[in-house]
Amino acid sequence: MKHLTVAILLALLPLGIAQAQEEAQEQMHEEELVEQLEQAQGQPIDTLKQAVDALELRNDLLDVLLSKNELTEGDMAIIQQLTETIDNALAKIDEELGIMREHVQEVRSGAGDREQARIRENGQAYLERIKTLMQ
Repeated sequence: MKHLTVAILLALLPLGIAQAQEEAQEQMHEEELVEQLEQAQGQPIDTLKQAVDALELRNDLLDVLLSKNELTEGDMAIIQQLTETIDNALAKIDEELGIMREHVQEVRSGAGDREQARIRENGQAYLERIKTLMQ
């Protein structure tokens, strides 16, 4: 009976080690994301690129935090900061989408009026913005 218990414990040991390693990796990943977040705190979101970059970092950290079984008070404070910045980034993206719509409408109107310069100018402006968004 004693040998059976030892055998079962030895069989389960790799599972425990694997779980501990996974938890350590998640902790390191979370710490890296928090460090990146702290470095980016206070930076304004003035461009579409900044908005996309801000969303990428904050969405990754939010995903890590939401995967936890239980959120701490510290986690909730971080989530509050994250969502404030996410909201600002989404507002900037919304503003940029409006500008993109205007450029596409100008391209359409330019095509109807056979104005190549208008088509090219607005088409290029649209494509520059959409490429940033689609990265």
